[in-house]
Amino acid sequence: MLALALALLVMQAGPPAPPPKQGAKPKVDPGPTAYDTAKLFFLAGDLATAQEWVRRGLKREPKTCGPLNKLLAEYNFLANHIDEFTPDQAREFLELDRQISPAVRGKVTEKAWARFVAKPLELAQDQAKGGGGPRALQLLEQVLYVDPKNAEALALKAKLAKDAGP
Repeated sequence: MLALALALLVMQAGPPAPPPKQGAKPKVDPGPTAYDTAKLFFLAGDLATAQEWVRRGLKREPKTCGPLNKLLAEYNFLANHIDEFTPDQAREFLELDRQISPAVRGKVTEKAWARFVAKPLELAQDQAKGGGGPRALQLLEQVLYVDPKNAEALALKAKLAKDAGP
């Protein structure tokens, strides 16, 4: 019975694959680059591993990994002092984050973002709703100093300026 099953299986199998040509290299997907892997670890908040991957890629991808290595080193240095940031340091830190990953903020950046952008922006929005225009503008100036291109802060500032009139 086993012999019959094997015979049936062999008869239903397709034609054998052609042998590889002499000298032809097999097609292998190279996978993600060291640069891409370093950026993924950066986004996940594992800065040590991100720096290790970018160092690995320096020989193969010097044009991309060289600048990223410098940015990660500066970012990592500042990240070690995140609790003592001044607005100037927060601005530099957020700019480094944007240079490393323009589309998505890194996990480590969220702490500085919350302290210097999200919370003051929320307070400014509350002040604006409650009629505290001057205090809201002051908070918005602080946010825009750290994050000059923040769309929400710019829109609220324009709205407050429009409401205040000439």
